[in-house]
Amino acid sequence: MGKKVLLVLCTLCVFSLPALGSGFPDTYAFSVRSLALGGAFTAVADDFSAAYYNPAGLAQFTGNRVNLEYLYTSPQIDVKTLDGEDLIIRLSNGEVKNNPTEYKGGSGLDLRIPIIGLAIDINDVVNLPLHCELGLAISMPEKNDVMYRIMAYPPDQPHFFRYGNDIDRIHAALGLGFELVKDLVYFGVGGQVMLYGDGKIYIDGLSVGVDDENKNVVAQVKQSSLLKLDPSAGIMITPFEKKLKIGFSYRDKEEVEIDPMPAVISVDGLPEANLGMTMGLNAFFTPREFSLGASYDFGPVMLSGEANLQKWSDYKFSPADSAADSTGQYFFPGDPDFDDTVNYRLGVEIKLNDKGSVMLGYCHLPTPIPDQSGRVTNYIDTDKDMFSLGGKYSFMVPSLNKPMTIEGAFQYQRLKSYTVYKDGITGDNGGFTWRDQVSYEVSGDAYAGGVSIGLAW
Repeated sequence: MGKKVLLVLCTLCVFSLPALGSGFPDTYAFSVRSLALGGAFTAVADDFSAAYYNPAGLAQFTGNRVNLEYLYTSPQIDVKTLDGEDLIIRLSNGEVKNNPTEYKGGSGLDLRIPIIGLAIDINDVVNLPLHCELGLAISMPEKNDVMYRIMAYPPDQPHFFRYGNDIDRIHAALGLGFELVKDLVYFGVGGQVMLYGDGKIYIDGLSVGVDDENKNVVAQVKQSSLLKLDPSAGIMITPFEKKLKIGFSYRDKEEVEIDPMPAVISVDGLPEANLGMTMGLNAFFTPREFSLGASYDFGPVMLSGEANLQKWSDYKFSPADSAADSTGQYFFPGDPDFDDTVNYRLGVEIKLNDKGSVMLGYCHLPTPIPDQSGRVTNYIDTDKDMFSLGGKYSFMVPSLNKPMTIEGAFQYQRLKSYTVYKDGITGDNGGFTWRDQVSYEVSGDAYAGGVSIGLAW
């Protein structure tokens, strides 16, 4: 049994690829307003999500604000084999679709995401020589009952890159914005916050023993720190009475690595048994990003545009010695050869009157994934064109005598169709062999919508 356990565990861990993706703020948006503007927010940054997009924009505010938001996302992706052969595909919720000739729909990929946003005037608390505003944005997917959901994928099984488990987790961004020159120059610092803690990793669906029942492989995680901050910084210049805004921001890569740890098998009614091997995982990675944008307020119309450089080429697979089977053999498919990408974003806000406006957005989001034809790996991702529509309405709440804003937005993503050819792909490692991978076609769309209620005081 031990040999079988080791073999399957190596399939899941040693052979597994890390969880990669841009996270939902890049795939969709971190606020309803930024969703409506196509993510062209570096030179706008006028709500709590400036903590993520450009912390310098926080200093544009005075006073305090709170936003309660709700996003719903629904990818509809079609994966179909070319010759009617069976396909195994893994979804972000851990579900495995066994042996269909076609997977079609969004089952297991949809997300429901509550978001809390805060902007707090620090000068109300501490007397500073410069105006300073604190921003906080936190998202908590409804169906995620754990801090991280780490999916282990055998490399020969297709799995979703941008719509996978990386977006199905808690996201938090923190920022401080400072007004360096009144009404002209703003500077901000911040970062993405990752929470750590001790716990266990469970690998479900492992078939061991005579009865062929599913058991759990468990590894104890010990973290040396409770918080990790991946830094960001930004600047905003607002000449011509703030009509023109020029923004630049930098966001560091986000990486969560789990140190090698002993793995054990857990069987109901029996003590845990040490497998005599270690596991090591590179749980999450998002790239460094440089953003440059500009916006101009013409009065009835505001235009915003930007470009984002994402350094996907920085990513390398974890060292093989972080995980090994009992024979000391490793699986290492070679560097992933991800491409750096440049995203282009445009946003338009049309002001209907003093209270309401309509927003439009567009983004071209290229994939960093190289052609998977002829490779062992099977990341599912493609270039995307994203179109957004939204609206905003502001009014005074009589009972509070405070301004309130209601916003709504909808986004459509058109995914470019492509084909992956896998004829003749073979591989071997430590007795585990894969051959004759299935060729397949990918196409589809993705949808997102959200609502927001904001109160200022």
